[in-house]
Amino acid sequence: MNVSTTGRILSILSGVAVFALLLFLNINLQYALIAGVVGWLAVILLYSKKENNDTIIVEGLTRSDLENTIKTGRKLTAGMRQAIKRLSQIEICREVEDLCRIAESMFDLLRKDPKDIRIVKQFITYYLEPTHKIIVKYSELATTRPMPADAIETLERTEKSLKSIRATFLKQKEKMLSNDVMDLDTEIKVFETLSSNLGTSLDDKSKSSQSRNGV
Repeated sequence: MNVSTTGRILSILSGVAVFALLLFLNINLQYALIAGVVGWLAVILLYSKKENNDTIIVEGLTRSDLENTIKTGRKLTAGMRQAIKRLSQIEICREVEDLCRIAESMFDLLRKDPKDIRIVKQFITYYLEPTHKIIVKYSELATTRPMPADAIETLERTEKSLKSIRATFLKQKEKMLSNDVMDLDTEIKVFETLSSNLGTSLDDKSKSSQSRNGV
């Protein structure tokens, strides 16, 4: 368990304080000892969680920031799924579910590579939030009875837009995958450069050794 020195000291002091207080109150030694251990454990777990959330995983991004971003996105996809439960149009439900899966696959990619945080935040703000509003409004209008006279045209236009929304979602996901390709390409180039330099260095040492030995 990774906890700072301050956290460890405070957890020990807390455990000792609980133990001493219960002894002062004439509590059985065994129970006081157990309570002291529990007090120590509670404080050290609290510090461990806090420090883990404050850990910077990439420049300017903490673990807490990452998890909050993913939580915000999943809350929106959950709202979209909840909205389509009211619908009887199976094909529309499938298309919305597909949008949710694409979005959530981006959140999974983000957890693996936090450097994509900017792409995902923009995706949530400019694409996922508006889509959530569209789906919720669509579900409300499609289930309103009696249906307003001009509702059918609006509903049909919304249904036609789902394919365009899907293409946009995939385009945003492609940006994340492109970054992964670029990162892999960079790693390969670095490896090749290091391998080449190492090979040259070993050849130079071999030639120098042979020269000293008169070969």
